[in-house]
Amino acid sequence: MAKRKLLCVLRHILRIDLKKLILALATCGVVLSLLNTLFASYQVHKEAFIKDTLHANQTYATKLAEVTQLFLQSVNSQLNVSAFHIAENIDDTSLVNAELERLLSQTNSFDSLVVASADGQIIAVRPELPVLGQSISSQQLHKVMLQKPVVLDPFVSPAGNLMISPTYPLFDGQGQYLGFVAGGIYLHGDTILNRLLGRHHYADGSYSYVVDKAHRILYHPDPDRIGEQVSNNVVIDRVLNGQTGAMELVNSSDKQMIAGFAAIPMTGWGVVSQRPLISILNQLAITHRSVVYSSVPFTIVILGWVFVVGFLIARPLTVLAKQLTVVENKNVSGAGVSAWYYEVANLKCALLQSHRAVRQVISALDADRKTDKLTALHNRLSLDLWLENAIKSKVGFSVLAIDIDHFKSINDSHGHCTGDKVLKELAKLMIQNARANDFCCRVGGEEFLIFMPNQSLSQAMITAERLRTLISNHTMPNGIRVTVSIGVSQWPNNSMQIDKVIEMADKALYQAKQSGRNKSCCLEAA
Repeated sequence: MAKRKLLCVLRHILRIDLKKLILALATCGVVLSLLNTLFASYQVHKEAFIKDTLHANQTYATKLAEVTQLFLQSVNSQLNVSAFHIAENIDDTSLVNAELERLLSQTNSFDSLVVASADGQIIAVRPELPVLGQSISSQQLHKVMLQKPVVLDPFVSPAGNLMISPTYPLFDGQGQYLGFVAGGIYLHGDTILNRLLGRHHYADGSYSYVVDKAHRILYHPDPDRIGEQVSNNVVIDRVLNGQTGAMELVNSSDKQMIAGFAAIPMTGWGVVSQRPLISILNQLAITHRSVVYSSVPFTIVILGWVFVVGFLIARPLTVLAKQLTVVENKNVSGAGVSAWYYEVANLKCALLQSHRAVRQVISALDADRKTDKLTALHNRLSLDLWLENAIKSKVGFSVLAIDIDHFKSINDSHGHCTGDKVLKELAKLMIQNARANDFCCRVGGEEFLIFMPNQSLSQAMITAERLRTLISNHTMPNGIRVTVSIGVSQWPNNSMQIDKVIEMADKALYQAKQSGRNKSCCLEAA
């Protein structure tokens, strides 16, 4: 008897009825939808993280290469001035040495300076080194015999230092070649070049290194790798061919990297900035855990609601099923009860609502990902999407590149909190001054862009001046007054690369900065 009761209970528990089917289907639907949404979110964020890192590394490598190029050009200018004075007094050793002393004392760009005759014999050196009277190598002599400024390839000095040597030719008043003056720069000495290329600190595993034309590492965070020749590295091959770009690769240590690279034209070197893929995935995991944690409570609420509604839907159908059983025993048909369609309709509604709720969470996350948190303007990711749409639609536009003048002094004098308030206030002024279809975004600390579809360059200059005047006359938080410099350019309907117009706006902005700030300058396409 007890065994029979136990079997009845088990049969009742294991019996598949409408209520269990509804609850099982609803639960599976919500859970699977959530898992699918989280997986899609993870893939989207992963792609965005990698894309942003590629762009950031390329930008950093490019900036580092540009700064190094500017430094070498500056060194070339210094040697040019000294070459003029040395050529005038080439026969007076004391005056030549005095000029070398002057150049060494006014800058820490060089570790040493030498003057060599036309046949490559060293006739003056500062500081005093045991090389006076020696001749440079035939390979180096071949390069300087071109009689133009060159940077000699890295070589080991007599003192055992790895160094490079920018050179400048010497000519007398009649244009006769007299020799050259050369600056010695130790690649690992306390010089400006070493500070530019050899000292970088990152908290995310990123690092930069520099290679010369012989695939030899000149700068690297691991001192043991300096001087190592690297082969079978596609990034190094590309950058030494003069290319600039970014890509994913497996490096010589068999680690997956996200690398950006740029060439230094004056030396033929390559700068590579890279970050391990694993550090990006670790950061993504932290971000995704936050998404999961924020979604779980909402999902629990949805599941609770589904259970309650499912029970309320199933209960009358269960009662109806019992009644139909009684009626069936009396040979009465219950075919007229269309409970199945009513049940499916309500279950579909519950699933759609749960899907919609989860999509709202993802939509909010996506909107947050495309918005600058401080100013509520669009960010770089949103800018990339807008530019893609502009290319497809082929609608011309003008662009304003805006930068706050002397913004660092505001942070230094009033604090970063006040600086943030100034940025927010500036963003409000930009939005107030923009049209409904204008696109305003923040691309850096105090750097902003405004894209204005279907607006000519002259109209854009009028808008820029109106905005500049509005900002200069506006009192910012804490009574601060600021000015901005604005660069203006135009993209005329796919007739040029779209990134070129932003570059032109940046150049115009730089022109405004160089000409005194609080100005608007424009550049037209060539």
